[in-house]
Amino acid sequence: MILTESDIRRITKQGYKLKEFAYFDGEYWRLKNIDGKCYFLGGDGKCKIYEHRPLGCRAYPIVKINGKCAPDFEVCPYTKYVTETEIKIGCKILKRIFKELEGGYNIRDLL
Repeated sequence: MILTESDIRRITKQGYKLKEFAYFDGEYWRLKNIDGKCYFLGGDGKCKIYEHRPLGCRAYPIVKINGKCAPDFEVCPYTKYVTETEIKIGCKILKRIFKELEGGYNIRDLL
């Protein structure tokens, strides 16, 4: 999951250190997985930072495929339940993500 600067700032305000939950892949900061699961997935199967979760998590299962917003049928088994309204909301969030990523990262204070 790609993280935006606003994601990183929102999560670090909760007391988490950037390098404990994310890594830089040379282009983007990404959420770490542990044993194939999100760093923030609790033992109860719930997100430990749900109210502060990354924008990509808020948009999911809506992804960009060939430049269009669509449910991620390949990975998410629940996409058959996604409504048109949820697709529109997810697409709005994805636009925000891509716009924010254009500006790069200014997080030297968090490293």
